[in-house]
Order: sequence, then structure tokens, then C-alpha cells
Amino acid sequence: MAVFSHNYTLGLIKEVGEEDVLISVNGEDIEIELKETDREVLLNMVTENVFLVPVDSDTNELILNMDESVVRQEFPEMDLTELIGAADGFEEEK
Repeated sequence: MAVFSHNYTLGLIKEVGEEDVLISVNGEDIEIELKETDREVLLNMVTENVFLVPVDSDTNELILNMDESVVRQEFPEMDLTELIGAADGFEEEK
């Protein structure tokens, strides 16, 4: 799915169930049916304390799998040599 061809917003993950996820989008709670691969990605995100997820605001679908070439086209600064390794000097919080 190409992220940049849709309107999207960030949703707050409130609960990950076996078959669906409860997300707050613009102050409204919505339940989204999960694919098996989406559930694993969401559980990994929550384990890493990442609770914001992009949501297609037209279809209320999660945007979890993005084509890296599309992202690099939209954000060419990802390839700037000045930014490569810029965060390596910071220690991870425990």
C-alpha cells in the first residue's frame, strides 16, 4: 500500500486483541479487523512502547507495510550522508 496516495492520520493503539485492534483516531475509538501479519507487527510495536500507528482516514485501515522505495522518494533526506549514524551516539533508555 502506498502511504502517500491516501489521506492518513495517526491513531493511538489502545488494545490489541486476537482478531482486532482498538485504536483512538481523532478522539474516536474504532475497531479494526487484523490480518495475522498485522497483529504480530502491532504486538512488536507495543512491546517496544510504540503506540502510534498510521491509519488511512478514508478506509480506517492500518498502514503498516510501506514500500521503502516510495518512502525514500517522498523523504530523500533519508539518504543524506550527514544523517547516516546521527543517532548512534545516544544511549537507549532502559
